[in-house]
Amino acid sequence: MSDVAALLESTALRATRRRVGLALGYTAPDGRVTTSAAGRLHLPDGATPDAGSRFEIGSITKTFTALALARAVVDGDVTLDTPVGELVPEVAGLGRDGHPVTLGHLATHTSGLPRVHLSALRGTVDALRGIDPYRAHTEEVFLAAVAAGRLRRTPGTGRPAYSNSGFGLLGLALARRAGTPYAGLIGSTVTGPLGLTDTGTRAEASPEQTARTAVGHFRRRTPAAAWNLDALPGAGALLSTVTNQLTWARAHLDPPSGELGEAVRLALTPHGRRIGLAWQLTSTATETPVGTDHVVWHSGGTGGFRTMLCLRPDVGDALVLLSNHTRSVALLGFRLLAAIR
Repeated sequence: MSDVAALLESTALRATRRRVGLALGYTAPDGRVTTSAAGRLHLPDGATPDAGSRFEIGSITKTFTALALARAVVDGDVTLDTPVGELVPEVAGLGRDGHPVTLGHLATHTSGLPRVHLSALRGTVDALRGIDPYRAHTEEVFLAAVAAGRLRRTPGTGRPAYSNSGFGLLGLALARRAGTPYAGLIGSTVTGPLGLTDTGTRAEASPEQTARTAVGHFRRRTPAAAWNLDALPGAGALLSTVTNQLTWARAHLDPPSGELGEAVRLALTPHGRRIGLAWQLTSTATETPVGTDHVVWHSGGTGGFRTMLCLRPDVGDALVLLSNHTRSVALLGFRLLAAIR
């Protein structure tokens, strides 16, 4: 493991020359964990991050939402074919060509919903300026936009088309079905059973957790405003740590017993071309930038953070990268994983 430790350390040091902070973690096939970090939790004089530092994980949140759906399916509360309009009356009848949008469509990005219900121009400009593009995005506004919009394709047809709105709607639907806010849903069905005590939303963070939470940065390492994702928390509202993310990865490499393990296996099952429930699936070397076979992965990004989580089920290992800067870590993650043999 000394070679892995040296590789993680050198990667963190090089990567933070153009970022602010970076925390990395690797879990080997035998379960041993190696972590490294460099940079700052915030500029100019923040502490160096470590495996217990909290970062916004962005769209990795979708994998938690997906497991909450899988739990509900295994428990018999819903099916993947349940129309979302049955759980969210504001979007009753959502569909096209006689085909309703189902929970399964939302979880596999095949609903026909757009990437996000925001002005593309405004959202891009705001993000580049470090301004929260979701600052006025309430649940009411979001659901009204979904109900008034037109699907871009018939649900369940064509290739997956990534949709933050879809996962936002899925999170709301599951929370309403459970009669609890999204944070409570994830806590009771996913993070609680797995002991992920450092994974949750900003609103439920303790003062101690807030003290070790990184500040996001954009462009020339300028602090970025935290995004208001209250309207669609299922798409990207969670924060986590390297330690928790490696535990999350291990739960998917070695599913626990009982209904939770059954739900994990359902989430990882291919439900279309190169996708599980939220998880991106690759099966050949040509499907990744650096020729790494069979990777199960998800990346994430918010106003001032970029993240990456990669699993190799055939090998039994996993890698996580958490950064508090908007420079992507996805390609860095694939390259680093390919270098670990």
